[in-house]
Amino acid sequence: MGGTTVAKLLEFGADVYALDMKEVTLPVKKYIRIDLGKKGDIEDAARQLPARIDCLFNCAGLPGVPFSPFDVAVVNFLAARHLTELLLPRMESGGAIAIIASHAGILWQRRLDLIKGLLQIADWEKACDWLKAHADVNDGYRFSKKCLVVYAKWRAPELAKKNIRINCLCPGVTTTPMYGEYWEKRLTENEEHWRDQQGPSGRNATPEEMAWPLLFLNSDLASYISGVDLYVDYGRDGEREVGLKERHSTDT
Repeated sequence: MGGTTVAKLLEFGADVYALDMKEVTLPVKKYIRIDLGKKGDIEDAARQLPARIDCLFNCAGLPGVPFSPFDVAVVNFLAARHLTELLLPRMESGGAIAIIASHAGILWQRRLDLIKGLLQIADWEKACDWLKAHADVNDGYRFSKKCLVVYAKWRAPELAKKNIRINCLCPGVTTTPMYGEYWEKRLTENEEHWRDQQGPSGRNATPEEMAWPLLFLNSDLASYISGVDLYVDYGRDGEREVGLKERHSTDT
């Protein structure tokens, strides 16, 4: 999703600084290698970025397997938050932030008070300690995505005072390189349940179908949209909202 978004940004003539662990082959302004599991890498990468940043796209993430819940939560949530907070002082009025969360972030309300407690811990090491102490509720992927959704909503009111927007994209199942091994494992375990994840469309999304909404959220077309978790799942969440499908009652 991130790679496709970068390609489209380049088509539009943007100066793109790409942060990734894997080498970026697209003709970006600058590629910066980064391990999002390491606070020092994040801070070093931030120092290499320009003094002014118009838009930030937080697209990186780890799947639920084969990584530990702790590592997933660090990369998916803590790293995205830390980088965002480091770069916010470089954003001027009109700036925007788009974060890839997930459809797995639904029912974040059930963990709202708990997540608020984590959000109030700004220190990286102390936040890591919190995740370790709450291993019973941190299942990794789903919890990290809930945290991203709540973080965007939490920060939106304060950032609005500076005319900076922050939103989450919550994709449905999308065919990406991450999809392969993870999806095949889930199909083996419970094909009926995981086929249901595709929703009423009966198909996966393409990366391009997520790149366009990401670009929209960070463009002037969305100039009055902030604090939103935008579900892009071809009606899957909608059918649950109106009771056509049972919600994930076991989802924590």
